[in-house]
Amino acid sequence: MGEPQASAEFARLFDERTREVLSSEVNRERIAELAYQNYLKSFGCSQSLFHAFQEVLGIKDDFWFKALGGLQGGGSSGLTCGALATGFILIGARVGRRSIEEGFEGILPAFEPSQKLALWFKPMFKSTVCSEITGVNWFDMNEVATHYFGPRGPETIEKCARLTGTTAHKVAEILSQL
Repeated sequence: MGEPQASAEFARLFDERTREVLSSEVNRERIAELAYQNYLKSFGCSQSLFHAFQEVLGIKDDFWFKALGGLQGGGSSGLTCGALATGFILIGARVGRRSIEEGFEGILPAFEPSQKLALWFKPMFKSTVCSEITGVNWFDMNEVATHYFGPRGPETIEKCARLTGTTAHKVAEILSQL
């Protein structure tokens, strides 16, 4: 299957299965638990969250999994939390515009659910900024390593694992309503 066909098939399955699978609270809780466990086992909020969706929805896309790795650690810069950004991407995958020709009107359906996620996230975690949530300067790799392999590392890993699982559940809830 060629790349455009594979992407079209992934999009079709994603639309179909988000409606079907995410209507169940049990499946939304399963996504949350998998995202949490993925983070504890393998680190990285964006890929941990995306992998949980792939598992529960029963669809896999290695290209997008790899691409979402760039969001970890707030884009490796401590900026927007990768779990939050991945949530925006999943919402866009469900209701985003399909071509640039759709113009401004095509981007509007993603606004309300994305804003709903952001308005839930910020009060829940006190910030949308990775470096503020983790307390890590992501521009200093020595600080990152010292932090995660030092005495505060396990606490931060647990905090981000909970954030990733909780955000995965909220994203699944929002997707189930679209």
